[in-house]
Amino acid sequence: MSDEIHELGLKFGIWFEPEMISTDSELYGQHPDWVLHTKGRTPSLCRNQLVLDLSRPEVVDYIYDRLKDILTSAKIEYVKWDMNRPITDMGSAYLPADRQGEVSHRYMLAVYELQARLNRDFPGLLLENCSGGGARFDPGMLYYSPQIWCSDDTDGVERLSIQEGTQLLYPLSAIGAHVSDCPNHATGRNTPFDTRAKVAMAGTFGYELDITEIPEADRKEISSQIALYKKYGSLIREGDYYRLASYRENHLYDCIEVVSKDKKTALLTYVQVLAEPNMPSRRILLQGLDADKVYVIDEKEYRGDMLMYGGLLLKRPWGDFRAQIIEIREKEQKGEKG
Repeated sequence: MSDEIHELGLKFGIWFEPEMISTDSELYGQHPDWVLHTKGRTPSLCRNQLVLDLSRPEVVDYIYDRLKDILTSAKIEYVKWDMNRPITDMGSAYLPADRQGEVSHRYMLAVYELQARLNRDFPGLLLENCSGGGARFDPGMLYYSPQIWCSDDTDGVERLSIQEGTQLLYPLSAIGAHVSDCPNHATGRNTPFDTRAKVAMAGTFGYELDITEIPEADRKEISSQIALYKKYGSLIREGDYYRLASYRENHLYDCIEVVSKDKKTALLTYVQVLAEPNMPSRRILLQGLDADKVYVIDEKEYRGDMLMYGGLLLKRPWGDFRAQIIEIREKEQKGEKG
């Protein structure tokens, strides 16, 4: 399958949960003591799984050997490392009773060690962390993987608040964000395909759906959406981020801005969640621009100070759940090339 995918010009990835084990597996039959459990009690099943005891060095080595076998069996460029069940039996047969308090700490150190080995042995591998959604979105995991899945809630409206909170601490390049199907699996809400894409562009951007099953009109938008993200990808990943309006606070609209380090280019993403009557435009105060530069927006010229202190009037779209992305670019001086 990997070869067939590469022949199409695509890269190949795999999604797994290496910390889990099933009771009907050969490994559990050979080493029932390799799972986390409380002495004298039956381990708790969740999702038909138990959790391997990563405080044991031999378990860590075993897991890594299996991971390495998989990753060397084919050309694999991407791994999503998931972990979907809670740890309810934080006990280890490996440690004495007076050291059981070390288990949770040793467990996480082992997760870090496994991912450090992956980075060492597979330097070209893109590793994305995930845990029941975004439960492992923390600086420790970010040290080992450049991106982390933000949340299993992929609803285009819900993601505005979810991503806002995440963006307070983490760069947009780290925030796993995808376009998913509608009605959304978590909320039942229908939002335009275009809006879902523009919300997801404030992160890693991708598609998490069967593109053969979506409406033809939506499928035709995919190429242009990918081209738009590629055009501004470097700016989104490397630019300075500004929160201009919070849907979580105003319950009507959301607005963010990303500005290049040299202040020559900016990107504004505006999402109108709920439309209001008799409100033809909205004033947005931009940030981070050069007050003395002249910028061009839709072929109109504005000074940076005017955009930041007087604001940009946005003609508001008709209807709920509408999004727009606006480019702000420094005016070229005579003799300059774009």
